[in-house]
Parts: sequence; C-alpha cells; structure tokens
Amino acid sequence: MVAVITTPYPAEAEQKSPPKNRIYPEQKTLNENRPASRTHPYGGTLVWGDTHQPTIINPILTTTSASAVLVDLIFDSLVRIDSNGKIVPGLAKSWDISKDGLVYTFYLQEGVLFHDGVELTAEDVKFTYEQIANPKNNSPFRSHFELAERFEVVDKYIFQIVLKESFPPLLYKLDREEIIPKHILEGTDINETTFNYHPIGTGSFKFKDWNKETNQIELEANLHYFEGKPYLDKFIAKIYSDNSQLWAAFMRREVDLMFFINREDYSIIERDPAFRAYAVAGSMYYAIVYNLDDPVWHDRELRQAIALGLNIEQIMKDLPGVDGIKATGPFHPDSPGYNQEVKPFEFDPVKARMMLMHRGWLDMPQDARGRENSVRRKNGRELELRMLVDERNDTYKRMARIIRQQLAEIGIKAVILLYNDENELTQEYFNQNKPQAWLRLFQGFGPDPYEAAGSWYGLSSQFGNLWAYRNRQVDELFESGMMSVDHDKRSEIYKKIHKLIYEDQPACFLFYPAGYFAVNSDFKNTDEYFSLYMPNYMMKDWYISKN
Repeated sequence: MVAVITTPYPAEAEQKSPPKNRIYPEQKTLNENRPASRTHPYGGTLVWGDTHQPTIINPILTTTSASAVLVDLIFDSLVRIDSNGKIVPGLAKSWDISKDGLVYTFYLQEGVLFHDGVELTAEDVKFTYEQIANPKNNSPFRSHFELAERFEVVDKYIFQIVLKESFPPLLYKLDREEIIPKHILEGTDINETTFNYHPIGTGSFKFKDWNKETNQIELEANLHYFEGKPYLDKFIAKIYSDNSQLWAAFMRREVDLMFFINREDYSIIERDPAFRAYAVAGSMYYAIVYNLDDPVWHDRELRQAIALGLNIEQIMKDLPGVDGIKATGPFHPDSPGYNQEVKPFEFDPVKARMMLMHRGWLDMPQDARGRENSVRRKNGRELELRMLVDERNDTYKRMARIIRQQLAEIGIKAVILLYNDENELTQEYFNQNKPQAWLRLFQGFGPDPYEAAGSWYGLSSQFGNLWAYRNRQVDELFESGMMSVDHDKRSEIYKKIHKLIYEDQPACFLFYPAGYFAVNSDFKNTDEYFSLYMPNYMMKDWYISKN
C-alpha cells in the first residue's frame, strides 16, 4: 500500500482552537488583488529530478538534500538575495539599520497568509528566530544569531533585532531564515513534530503530499500568495537512485529540471532546442595551499614562480568533463570583494625558471652519477613540493598528475601524498611525511565577502586551515570589514584584501569548476535563475509556453 502523508497539519496542533486571526476562504483575503503585473499564461507542472533523498522539510533544521530546495518554495524569509547577489525585500517590505549597526527594524508586508489561512505577523518572526537561537533545537543556523541580544515585536507588522555588537553580514544570513508559524509549532518539539513532514509556510507553493515509498513530493500553487499566485499549478520532486537513471528520465521528458549534470551530457543537449542548458561557475575554487612555515616555501618568489609555471587553462582542458573560470585570488568574480584591478599571473615558464634561478635554485642537468636530472638544487637539496591529495577524489588525483608534470618542466619535483580521510592528518603524520602543500577546494563566494575569504584570516577556524596564514595587514583589514556597516566601504576593504593575498600567494589559485544544469525548453523566464545564487524563490515566475 502506498503511504502518502495527507494530514492537514501536525497532530500537536489539532487539539488547539482555531486562531482568531485565521482568514477562511469564504472571507475576503487581504491580498487577493495583488499584484496586477503577472501577464504570462498560467498552468502546468514542473517536475524536478534529483538523486538525494529528502529529509525533513523545516527551515529551522534543513540544510541539504532535496528538501533544501523545497524549503525555499514552501517558506519565505524576511529578505532575499536576488540573482545579482543583492538583498531585496521578502516578507519585509523595507528595513532600517541604526547608525551604530546594533538595531535592525523590519516593516512586514501586511496580509501575508500561511497556507492554512492564518496571517503572518511579527510574532511569527520572533518565534522563528527564538527557535533558531535556542540551543535545545540544535539548529545549524544558530551561529547566525550569536550576536543577537534580543528579538522584539514593536507592532503587529514591525519587528526588531537588537545586537550586542555590529554584525554587517546579518541581512545576508536572514536570507536563509525562513519563517515558521507560531500558532502551529508553539509548545512542540521542533525536532520531532509531524510538521517536518507536512510543512506549512507562506511560500509560493503549498505542500500537498509525500509518497513515502517513492519519496516523490508534490507541491501545489499557493493561490493567495502575497506576490501573486505562481504561474505553474504544481511542482513535483522525483527522486532517482542514481544519475544514469535520472538522465534517462530527463531525456524521456519525464523530468523537466535537472541540476549538476556531467560535462559529457551537457555537451549533448546544449545545442538541442528541446532543452535549455546552463553552465555556471561554482562558488568554490581549487587551490594549492602552502605551509608557509616550511623553510623552503616560505619564500614568496618561489610561490610566485609556481603561479607562473602552471598552465591553468591546460589543466582544465586535460581534465575530462571539467570546465571553469580561472581563479585570480580568494574572491569569485561575482563577489563584492573581487578586485578587477588585480592582474593575474599568466603562464610564463621561462620567467618561472628565471625566478627560481634568482633564488639560488639551479638547474642540474645531470645527477652525481651522470644521469639526466631536471630537478633544481640548492646547497645539495632538491626543490620539491610535497603535496597532500585526497585519494577518494578522482579529479584531485588527475589534477595532481597534471600539476606534477607541469612543475617538472620548470625544475620542481612534486611528491604526491595520498590520504583517505582528513582524520589521518595528525601531527604524527606531519612529522613523518612533512607535507608542504595541500590540493583542495576553497570557498570563493558567499553573500558576505568574509564567507568567501575567511580561510585567509589569521584567526579563522574554517576547515582547511592546517597552516594558518598570518598577515597582519590582511587581518586588520578583515577586522575592519567585519565591523563596517557601509556596504560600499566594506567592498573596498575586501578588494584591498584580494590584492594583498594574491600578491602574497599563500596558495596557488587555480580555477572555479563549472556546474551544469538543464531545463525543458517549454519553460520560460528561467535564464535569470541560473546564476551563482540560484534563488529558488524565482521559480514562482517560471511559466510554460511551447511557442
């Protein structure tokens, strides 16, 4: 027997009296006449295919899996991030920030309805943020409110966050804090409530059912959505066991939307008029981060020589199924911290060899026994780079082989140190293997620039800081940027950080690999969505036209 969840709302809420502010269908809704600008055809279903099993659908708790996309459709946040990375109104139509950056005042949209007909108010916002901040709930977003002193309901439609100290990234964090209904969840265990399997939000789509045998989840259009009902009638998430099955379903037109297809499949459909394919440079970049305490690689000119000696375009070309854009420092080109005036090191092996020779690393055409030996030496020591590489990742291993070959051409011996688990990288391992570098992915983009470049802040505890990068000038700029509430001023600060870090080369910055996406070409108004930000709420504006 097929198990389908059809409970109208959680069992915990069934015994409660209907809230006084519930607006029933027979009553005139507060937003039935808004807006008048939606002119495209209505109707149709979007089927999204994925291979990740859904988990609970609760914005307080959900971070990954297929459920993360559904959260953005079922719920709304006070503010949103658009496809250009700008903060735009959501449930809050406007907001004020005090001069000292400690008080954020939000003015809510009036007449926004939860899917059960109850109007959203500032009480729901306060309740939501308190649940996130409550350590008992173990919300993965709790750190977003570490600097919050209190949450205040000023008025039915006015809400305030009062901070202990200035925290400029707050608005960007709030994009991920969708609002849940107090009248349903007050007094319940957020982690155990059946609401997690039958969510009720204010979003453009309403939860309809969840087939527990196939994990297919169906949403339907919210006819009373405050920005106007979505053009599509339904949104269906279908789960497949692997990418090959999902791809076959996509080619059969059983699925309309597919994320993260491989490069070979992308090349098949990018010129097919039945589909619309997108290649989007991702938010993470490959880099070789150095141990700057190493007696050899603390020399900046040697690190710059590697930047000149690696042909990054060729590395991407030689990696099957990989495209991307060159990384020119710790910030993605779409990040507000990106400095366009930073001139990247261009591939120049001749100049690289000259820099190595200038630093005393001489070409030794023969070793002591007369055999050919292209590895440079200084005071009898070979110039080698002992590089950590994750054995579990084929792309890392292939890239490491290409890097080793290119470094050999300028006289550097790359020694690949394979590992299977980061837990292996103990002090004992370091003492025994003496790694000097690590090939890995770094976060190069975040709505707030610190999220993109925090790995290069000396006091950062971000993953991957095996060797802390210490640069007093960079650290002072980071601290200044974290305290400034002026967006333009912060952007200029981070651009200075970009320039300093790239010149110093604490890592050899390689490239941002692209992600590939595709959608049935019958669906229109999709182009703006496929950006670095992928704002899922924009799906409410997709519509079907076969013309």
